[in-house]
Amino acid sequence: MNDDIFISEVVNADENITSPVILFAQLDIFYNIKNMADDLVVAKKLEWVEHVNTQCYQGSWDVLPLRVPVEHADKHVILQSFAIEPSSDFIDGDHLQYLPYVRELLSQFKCDILSARLMRLSPNSLIKPHRDLGLSIDLSAQARIHISLEASEHVEFLVDCLEVPMSQNSCWYINADAEHSVVNNGDTPRINLVIDCNVNEWLLSLIIESKNKEYCCTNQAKEINR
Repeated sequence: MNDDIFISEVVNADENITSPVILFAQLDIFYNIKNMADDLVVAKKLEWVEHVNTQCYQGSWDVLPLRVPVEHADKHVILQSFAIEPSSDFIDGDHLQYLPYVRELLSQFKCDILSARLMRLSPNSLIKPHRDLGLSIDLSAQARIHISLEASEHVEFLVDCLEVPMSQNSCWYINADAEHSVVNNGDTPRINLVIDCNVNEWLLSLIIESKNKEYCCTNQAKEINR
């Protein structure tokens, strides 16, 4: 069945039935592994900060802000990392100047990029199941993208109980409005580049045309933890 038709199809006979919703989709965006590894050597020496929502995870989960809200550009890294509002304007943060290849990768996105963060989940750590209210192409004009920079077969990323095959050098749209969680049972950190961006025709086409995606049939959300 044509994906465009499948996504837009609504069963009108029962108002409680909603159209299928994409849970996750692999995007046709890739990077040079060596160039990214060089940037990561530098990134690991910069000022990361532990995630402020300590109830949401166990172990160590820290963040390096790259694009930040303009009102927090000269503020503490905690505000740059977590005081994120969908209505904010975003600019390149100080850390991004030291990561030329990450900047080059971000330039591949032909849409407005809002926040961009490196997010590191340490070995034997987990992010508990949670939702980020409204953060999906079905419920808002914004989308969350995960690009896997360091990964292992021992990391499990679940969206609505389905595993995302998030290997190194893969890029994914994640329906963050759906319940999702991550477990790192390996002995190395998992590092993702996490991007929130405005949805436009270019990004929507990448998602819809993905040959590796999964659906659900509900778009309800209960809590936010951006």
